Amino acid sequence: MKRLAVMTAIAISAFSIGAIAEEKHMDHGAMGQGTMDHGKMGNGDMMHQGAKSAENEATGVGVVNKVDLESKMVNITHEPMPQLGWPTMTMDLATTKQADISAIKAGDKVKFTLKLGRDKQYRITGIAPAE
Repeated sequence: MKRLAVMTAIAISAFSIGAIAEEKHMDHGAMGQGTMDHGKMGNGDMMHQGAKSAENEATGVGVVNKVDLESKMVNITHEPMPQLGWPTMTMDLATTKQADISAIKAGDKVKFTLKLGRDKQYRITGIAPAE
């Protein structure tokens, strides 16, 4: 019984270390919309570094991987966003009516603005070629 407990502890530790190591390489674009519920993040989560609860907007720079005009989604690999405490990530982001994505295409480097909606999901409210 003691041996089983030790083996279980070792397996859990090995899994945890692997998960921590993989965190920097997560492809958030493969996760579908709604998988990152930013509204449920606490002070110890990704919003801890400089995020201001009164400010629900942030700007970022990234490279567009895919534009889906029908679903109004953009898959983007963005640079770190210190305003939100986000590292470099690839993720799907919904857009609002204010964000014209008709001229954006894969491979474009863009500057974009995100806004946290009432549903606690970030959406792109503005996007333009980065200089």
